[in-house]
Amino acid sequence: MKLSFAFSEVSFVLSAVLVACVGCSAEDDSNTDGSSDPTLVESSDLLRRRPQRPRAATPAPPAPAPATGNSPDAIIATAQTADGRAVPQGSLENGQCPTVVALLGFWSCLTVNDQCTFQSGGVTHRCTCLRVDGEGQYPAWSCN
Repeated sequence: MKLSFAFSEVSFVLSAVLVACVGCSAEDDSNTDGSSDPTLVESSDLLRRRPQRPRAATPAPPAPAPATGNSPDAIIATAQTADGRAVPQGSLENGQCPTVVALLGFWSCLTVNDQCTFQSGGVTHRCTCLRVDGEGQYPAWSCN
């Protein structure tokens, strides 16, 4: 008896909630002509409006000029792929570091334990190509 009483109370409460929810979502049909609702627009008003002229397309900003000469941007650009990834650099003749390594003090390299040197501010820097952990990564120059 208690179980049937509890079930009937629950079903009564759920029915009341359902009716309340349906009542909340029903549209108000009290104003069918739309005369006092400023957001409603007659279809004839839409037909009388002049069509909007399309806006002129905004020109795209100019592409940056390619780096030239020995500027830092040019040096970095020559050591990158078109999509901006670093191209691994090996040491140069006489054990010199690639220009991008001398500029930045790091870059990706080809052969682990390869070594190179460069001068900066009257100081000789020594670099070694070290293994870098991570999926698909090239080794990297590490300089002192």
